[in-house]
Amino acid sequence: MRRTKKALAIAAVASVMLAGIPVAAQETPTYSLEEIVIQAENVKKDNADTTISVKTVSPGKASTIPELLRGSAGIDIQQRAGAGDNQDTTVKLRGFDARRYTVLLNGRQINAAGVMGGQYVDWTTIPLNIVEKIQIIKGGKSAAHGNTLGGVINIITREKGADGGEINILGGSRGRYDYLFNYAGSTDKLNFHVIANKTGANAFLRNNDYDADQYGLRLSYNITAKDTISVGVNRTETKRGFIMENKPGANYDPGFPVSDGEMLSPDAGIFTKPNPGAFWEKYNTYYDLSYKHNTETGYWRLDYWKNDEKRREVNFNPEGTKIELDRTVVSDKSDSIGFSGQTKAGAHTIGYGGEYKQLRYGYGYFDVCPKKANDIYPSQKIDLWGAYIDDSFKIDDRWSAYLGLRYDHLSASQDDARATMMRDFDTGELSPKISLSFKNNDTTTTFISVNKLWRAPSMAEYYWWGMKYNANSGPDVNNPGYHKQIKPEQGYSYEIGAEQKVSDKYQTKVTLYRQDINDYINFQHTFPFWCYNIDKVKVWGAEWENVYRLNDANKIMFTYTNQHTAKAGSDLTNAGLAGELDYRPRHKAAFAYNYDAKPWQLRYSVNFVSSQKALYNNNTIREIGGYTTHNLAIVRELDKTRSVSLYVDNLFDKQYVEQIGYPLPGRSYYVSLTQKI
Repeated sequence: MRRTKKALAIAAVASVMLAGIPVAAQETPTYSLEEIVIQAENVKKDNADTTISVKTVSPGKASTIPELLRGSAGIDIQQRAGAGDNQDTTVKLRGFDARRYTVLLNGRQINAAGVMGGQYVDWTTIPLNIVEKIQIIKGGKSAAHGNTLGGVINIITREKGADGGEINILGGSRGRYDYLFNYAGSTDKLNFHVIANKTGANAFLRNNDYDADQYGLRLSYNITAKDTISVGVNRTETKRGFIMENKPGANYDPGFPVSDGEMLSPDAGIFTKPNPGAFWEKYNTYYDLSYKHNTETGYWRLDYWKNDEKRREVNFNPEGTKIELDRTVVSDKSDSIGFSGQTKAGAHTIGYGGEYKQLRYGYGYFDVCPKKANDIYPSQKIDLWGAYIDDSFKIDDRWSAYLGLRYDHLSASQDDARATMMRDFDTGELSPKISLSFKNNDTTTTFISVNKLWRAPSMAEYYWWGMKYNANSGPDVNNPGYHKQIKPEQGYSYEIGAEQKVSDKYQTKVTLYRQDINDYINFQHTFPFWCYNIDKVKVWGAEWENVYRLNDANKIMFTYTNQHTAKAGSDLTNAGLAGELDYRPRHKAAFAYNYDAKPWQLRYSVNFVSSQKALYNNNTIREIGGYTTHNLAIVRELDKTRSVSLYVDNLFDKQYVEQIGYPLPGRSYYVSLTQKI
């Protein structure tokens, strides 16, 4: 109730300001929206397929990166909650979940270790109010990034600029609130950027409140004209209630939608359903340090990053009056050191580098320990290292090429001798890459790419494979991977397409892609927790991206994705869904209309997702019906430093789900005020 009143107060203040303040013609106000920038005519060094440019980003309504990615071709979103949801399948890139692509923040990896319920990508740790653009590399076409099938999502924040910042306040439906602050400054040699954010929302699904605090500082110092050292720290403290099962019958609360509930991560065979008041708290800190030296023909740099994450889980008795579980898991202690560089040599731009990653987690403990629970020792550890060299060059006036070669190696073993016995695992592979583009004429470019793919098991996959391999009796002998060596995923990706500047107003791009994967790792992260190889998986489809500028004030964007999957060798599992991957819709389309005429901005977007098959509780095939959602945003500039925004999500109150058992909110309203400082 308190947050609802807060939202109404903000809306009232906004209405008064909108009605009573004259507005002069000023620069475009702060607003959060993606703009597709279609690839230029030659093969670029970063190999980016799509760049989402967030001009002077204000999170406004957009609380996470997935919301900004929703309308992009080749990307599927699968959320359970309206704000702050984090799980392995929240974002899929060309049909691959977060274990199969890499997420970078200013070039540093943020994919977490992912153990004991930990998430591989925590989107809530990314400070949206300083994001400048998002680069998407689809498929494994870049030698600079290894151990990936789907590609790379590189989130780039604003680094330098005029001294100043902004404060953003948002309030809205279901207690949603944002208080966001960022400020950048500089001296002769020192640059700094500081953020302080607080976000949250009331529960839409039962017991699923969300609150997060975020603090960050980034410093860079120009030692000389050619040498720069940078250091950054970003800390996020999150508290979220576990989603409780809410179905007619015992312990049903009609004040919340009918929904499934979460399970606390297992311990010693105990699978705990959350009761009223159950929650988790996560403390995540990213550290990074880099040194860059510019040369006459390029640069070289050294990078170090470290993740420090722990998660506290608390559950109560069925009445919600007494704590029956209180444990802390040190879920990520990973770090990495890397070296990379680039140099120009005539028509060639040569890149090179190497990195060494230690995936680790730490020792946990119980403050309230349930019966039969074991001490928490880190069971497994993984060392990953890779090296690459690549070359971007023009063959002649019409042909351009990218050649790359990468080697990746994984070594995995038991960490603490008191923990679960893990089998040693050692594997590696060379991955060549080639991309060619041909300039047909001044307006049309065609391109083709063929790349070797390779990915080793993640921390969680390695753990559950080892657990089942060691089993000697009981139901685990029915595991399809029982006493079989896990293998890394490997295969090839193929891509062909064309982009054309049809006129000064209209650009279009069509891409056909296919990925053939051998030994696809099927990870069933619900009971009975199977992990094993599927013989073959194929993912193929088409993407169509369009930008049409009607005039200086009006622009239309349209994307369409057609996606297919197939698999062979999984007849023993997946409840009959043996011929395809689940949660991969066949058709997806997004339309956006942008209006920009000082002092107004308007954004109207439509997202369509076709029906899709889903495996429910590992034993039933269900179908999610297709759905279409509409969203509206209006921004009004008040003066040089202030703007007010109104957002309406799910304009026509569509009732739908993106994951079986978890309905998403209906129509939602938000009001945002932005003050530049």
